[in-house]
Amino acid sequence: MSGYNIADETRIGFVALKVKDLQAMLDFYSQIAGLALLKRSEEAAYLGARQNQEVLVTLHKIAGEKPKEATAGLEHFAILLPDRNTLGSALQHMVDNGIAIDGVYENAYSQTFIIHDPEGNGVEFAYDKSAAEWRNINAVDWHSERTVKIPLDNVLNHQDGKYSEAPAGVNIGHVQLRVNNLKETANFYEKGLGFSINDDADPKQLFLAAGDYHHHIGVNLADSGQLARPAFNNYGLDFVNLVLPNESAMDLLQTNLAAQGFSDFDYNAQFHYLQVTDPNGINLWFSLA
Repeated sequence: MSGYNIADETRIGFVALKVKDLQAMLDFYSQIAGLALLKRSEEAAYLGARQNQEVLVTLHKIAGEKPKEATAGLEHFAILLPDRNTLGSALQHMVDNGIAIDGVYENAYSQTFIIHDPEGNGVEFAYDKSAAEWRNINAVDWHSERTVKIPLDNVLNHQDGKYSEAPAGVNIGHVQLRVNNLKETANFYEKGLGFSINDDADPKQLFLAAGDYHHHIGVNLADSGQLARPAFNNYGLDFVNLVLPNESAMDLLQTNLAAQGFSDFDYNAQFHYLQVTDPNGINLWFSLA
């Protein structure tokens, strides 16, 4: 299909993680990240937004192993908060609980900070700026990924009460992935899945989006050496769920994947989801809203 673009309304639904210590990870995502426990079994936990019961993170305990070498997979995923004050309160919550902050950052469209869960998965907390916050809207490139490190106080100075649970409106804004081959990866996500490349000025990074969002998927090239493909029994990312708006969007995605020669996908008509594996061995599951 020539000129195919994935549906503008496409968004990240949830991130599924394979874990070693379910209780420790559950404690982190509920008590530290502030996600509500929506469902629990002996081997799995589902966490998300209490207000709409939408799952944002799933944890599945497996009898697995930590990868013996660097693998392609998840760099971090972003918990997108509704405003600056909530971000400041969340950062204060991390500081009060002795959580190591890996960095506080700002770019044209957002402020963020990054922490890691007990098993090493990166978790970014972010909020998207509004146009009203830009000093000169004509001078700002909404899609620019030029990011600078900023002092903690730049975020801590804006707070709105104690952060104990993620508020209404929280969602997964984007995922950042580690890959081996940027060109091959870009071809898959752009030509196969229909995402638009919004920023590829950095030869080691690119940022892809549906619609006019700044990015839903970021891709980092491995700093050195070759990344192994993730094994099914490795702890870490299981899959990323992406949500399509309707059946028509699902049909178009399948048609385009086949037309572009990407045959490593499977569609389950009964449950209306499509599973596809990218060139790095990273699994993506598309479902319907």
